[in-house]
Amino acid sequence: MMVRHRFSTLFLMFGLLCGIFCCSPDSPDETVVAMGFSGEHYLEIANSASIKAATAGDFTIEIWAGGDTSRAEVARTLVMVGNNDGGNEIAIYQGPEDSSMVVVFIDEQLFGRFYVTGLDWNADEKHYLCLSRAANFFAFYVDGRRLRSVELANTDLDIGTSNLLIGGDYDGFNSNPGNYWVGTIDEVRLWSKAIHSDEVSFHHRNPDKLTEHYSADGLVPLKGLWRFNRKYSGFVPDESGNDNHAVIRGNSESVYWVMNK
Repeated sequence: MMVRHRFSTLFLMFGLLCGIFCCSPDSPDETVVAMGFSGEHYLEIANSASIKAATAGDFTIEIWAGGDTSRAEVARTLVMVGNNDGGNEIAIYQGPEDSSMVVVFIDEQLFGRFYVTGLDWNADEKHYLCLSRAANFFAFYVDGRRLRSVELANTDLDIGTSNLLIGGDYDGFNSNPGNYWVGTIDEVRLWSKAIHSDEVSFHHRNPDKLTEHYSADGLVPLKGLWRFNRKYSGFVPDESGNDNHAVIRGNSESVYWVMNK
């Protein structure tokens, strides 16, 4: 067991280091910082044992994203994972109409409709969102501020064989995708552990210091890491080492890449 643990830890670190250093200084991709979404495509991560195990217990989802100047007539999806009945087990949306709104669902129930001071999805700004579970306590943060923390007794998250989506959602069981994201997504992380306020604050202030903040053992609970720091055709790799790669679905020609200013 010790040998296996060390091997998996080394493999994880190798994957992370490859994701960080694989671009040479002469690489034309070295200044890519985000994937752009035009409302015509989304990313699909196939259901896996690691994702299922993470969402069944303590977990954290972190996402860095920015909207665009258009008005959202319907909810736009940042991230969602459903269940075998077609419901939303976990979902985070930009709310429709109001550019300061974020909507969160947990276990098919509305967790919160938040009007966030200082948030304007119509501005050219990046925002950090974090949803974390510790036992039956759920907390949601935007830009490092905790907007709600509450115990939800008898919560039983079970994604079944549902896929995980970034930038879109399903209206049914792994079917009828829609509610596509319009804007950019910079990074998404899925952890099989709760992240608490002090770590949330650090991550908000230092989004690029993942490997500096954690030891090799500390990175083991990282089950999905999608960084969007290079141009890829057809997919975005999972840099956590768990092979939860994100396939581009819909109109792949609508993908654009945001370069560092």
